[in-house]
Parts: sequence; structure tokens; C-alpha cells
Amino acid sequence: MKIIKKEKIFSGKLISVYRRLVEHDDGTVWERETASYNGSAACIIAVDNDNIILIKQFRPSVEETLIEIPAGRIDKGETPEQAAKRELEEEVGLIPLNLKKLVEFYPTPGFVDEKLYLFYADKFDKGNVHLDPGEVLNLFKLPVSEVDEYIFSNKIKDAKTLIGILLWKVMKNER
Repeated sequence: MKIIKKEKIFSGKLISVYRRLVEHDDGTVWERETASYNGSAACIIAVDNDNIILIKQFRPSVEETLIEIPAGRIDKGETPEQAAKRELEEEVGLIPLNLKKLVEFYPTPGFVDEKLYLFYADKFDKGNVHLDPGEVLNLFKLPVSEVDEYIFSNKIKDAKTLIGILLWKVMKNER
């Protein structure tokens, strides 16, 4: 398969939308609309003692308040590791001392090119919360003993958070 035409049909502050013509191996051509996030993001599964550090944040796209791991865009000139450290401090006031990259993945590649870099940390220094303008979120500590209930009762619906927690559970069980 190959892209035979790509046309930008919208450009916004955070995303651009493209119309793409895709030629399949059998010669058929399909039109697809895709979004470009214009960058990548870093997210962190932070475990402090017997709690997973999460945030509650209203997401206009789904019109719900979601429970999520701390995350944010990677700024120009910044590495994924630097972004993960910055976001964790900005959102929850923790500075990770032992940041470890777990995986990188595309959360919704059917229509958007966003790539996420997932990190893990369980040792911290105290930092200072300093949210971005317009950002409203609440710190939420989920006791490890309640993780399964939150996952299987659909209280956690965010893909990066589910992936982060499930990878943490695998890591924990391998020790």
C-alpha cells in the first residue's frame, strides 16, 4: 500500500487534518481522513508506596472526567524523558529519581499519528505543581489494592492509563 495524495484540510493549534488517498496492493484507491497531532507525548506510571499516582481531568472530546496517568506533549527540543519528568512535576508535584522507559506506542493509529512514550518511576523528590494555563486537574491516589476493581468496573477508560497499569502489574509480578 502507498499514499498517492495527501492534502491538508484543516490546521489548528494542536492538530491538523489531512485527506489521504491510499492505493492498495490490488490497485483500489481509498480515501481516508487522518489527524496529525504535530508531535508526541510522554506519560508516566508513578507508583508511590502502595498508591498509583493518577489525575482526574475533564476531557471535552468525550465530555467526561477521566482518570489518567500524568502525561503531556513533548516540547520542541525536549526528549521524551525530559518531558516525562517535567509533566510529572507540573501535574502532581513529584520529581522522578529512577525514570525508566517501558514502551512507545500509537494509542489510536486508525486516524491519528500521535506517539506516546510510557515511563515508570517509584522513587521521587518533592517538586512543585505548576499547571499549564487553562489546565484543571485533581490529584488522585489509587491504592494498589483497588486497581483491578477500577479497571474491570470501567472506572478507568483511558488507553494510556490502562496500558501503563497493566504493564506495571506485569513488571510487579516478574519480580
